[in-house]
Amino acid sequence: MTQPQFNLTKTVLAPAALLQPAGASESAQTPPARKDLRQRKFRPAFLVVLPPRSMLPLRQLHWSLFPGAPTGHVPRIKSLRIGFPGRRRHASHSPSAFPFLVSQPSAEHQIYQSFSTDPYVNLSIENFLYKHTPTDSKILFLYVNSPTVVIGRNQNPWLETNLHLLNRAKAPKNVVEPSCTPVTLLRRRSGGGAVFHDEGNLNFSVICPKPIFHRDKHAEMVVRALHKLGAINTRVNTRHDIVMGGHSSAPVPQRVVHFDTDDIESPPVRATPQALKISGSAYKLSSFRALHHGTCLVDSPNLESIGAFLRSPARPYLHAKGVESVRSPIGNISSTLGGLSGSHLMQALVANIMEEFALLYKVDLDALFSAQKLRDRPGFQSGKNWLVGAVTANTSVGVNEIEEDIRDFKSLDWTYNQCPRFTFSTYPTEEDPRLRPGLPSNLHPSTRIFLRLKFGRIIESCISMSDDPETADFQSRRVHEVLQGRQLHEILDWRQALNGVADAFGSSQDVLDLSEWLNTKIGRRPS
Repeated sequence: MTQPQFNLTKTVLAPAALLQPAGASESAQTPPARKDLRQRKFRPAFLVVLPPRSMLPLRQLHWSLFPGAPTGHVPRIKSLRIGFPGRRRHASHSPSAFPFLVSQPSAEHQIYQSFSTDPYVNLSIENFLYKHTPTDSKILFLYVNSPTVVIGRNQNPWLETNLHLLNRAKAPKNVVEPSCTPVTLLRRRSGGGAVFHDEGNLNFSVICPKPIFHRDKHAEMVVRALHKLGAINTRVNTRHDIVMGGHSSAPVPQRVVHFDTDDIESPPVRATPQALKISGSAYKLSSFRALHHGTCLVDSPNLESIGAFLRSPARPYLHAKGVESVRSPIGNISSTLGGLSGSHLMQALVANIMEEFALLYKVDLDALFSAQKLRDRPGFQSGKNWLVGAVTANTSVGVNEIEEDIRDFKSLDWTYNQCPRFTFSTYPTEEDPRLRPGLPSNLHPSTRIFLRLKFGRIIESCISMSDDPETADFQSRRVHEVLQGRQLHEILDWRQALNGVADAFGSSQDVLDLSEWLNTKIGRRPS
């Protein structure tokens, strides 16, 4: 049996003018009295008959309601309420009402899009939503950041990133040049591995009640949004990441980079050569709430540079406790789509994710349509059980908790000193027996370097360049005097840090060579 087709895109039911009593002539001169209208039976000028429930599709409802619409597109309809077309059932609010609105018990469904690319602002707003929205509410927050390396709550920045490169305005010659502005380093409040954000990467954050949360739920939501764009070769793997390809029939994108990091809270899985990671996730759980936020590589211009930012030159010498990132090959979604790219692809994906979130949690249609019409207008709209809005950097102004979070995220103590104990050594030790790479030829063959740190502070050091035990011990004690208790992130240039101990080494050139080598491994000042 052929399924009936329906098109409501131009359906409007007039409340009174088009209603006629059964059998009435079209040439009737005067309408019946109001009292008669309530006592007589009427029929609308036309009738919409819906098919049985079993015939309606479970997902992609707009395909039946709006046949012929472009893929991934949802028509912007002001109201679908029968009898009162165009009637407003929601209220508008100023941006200053944000902290009050989000905490209202009636705001069961909330959808936000940020038009700020400041990573400090976006992660602070996200944290505010996590702590202050009702415990039974479901929240979607979408944002894009300027170039940023984001490390997990317990990660070591010297182990996970190239600090020397992050502080440079341009990438080295052996990698593709990234953005001309320095890349921000930020430690988030959730666990997991290090990730890279830029203007070609969409970040999604979903906050929901803990009892209904599981790790694949919202990743699958994003995959359904990607399928509507045409990226049908995307899926969620057993590590809860979104990947594309991995099957013999799947097309292989042209641009493939074999660097990136992963959330190691999940067990490692050996990826097939064609499986490219496009999204990694991290999670934060409390007694009643769950936060799942993830990245989505849409059309990053820095794809080939991501590995350089996330590859530490000090890794062979560092031994650290805490979460380490797992490397995975990565790719852009745009590489599998022929038509959309750049901002058009980003906007289409944002609209699709909003729609899938609405389907997943049965969000009011007015909320969805209002959220999809946000554009760049700050402010909020609310209905019976929903709240949607566009946030900007100004949203945080005057909200003490958000402003305090921004200051915390920017603080060097939070960024560098939250990592557990770690050691840096150029030779095997009992706690770290790995073989080390050879030192450069301009350093003395007897050079030995050992540093022990706790919360970023040097608590033990042993640096010497002599094969004579007494001389080596003297050099180590002199160096320890100047390094004891210093914060490692405060040592921008090791030439200055070791300048006062040149007399213990006999040759200022030896100290200079040693300092320059340390700068390339654990220094922060760009050369």
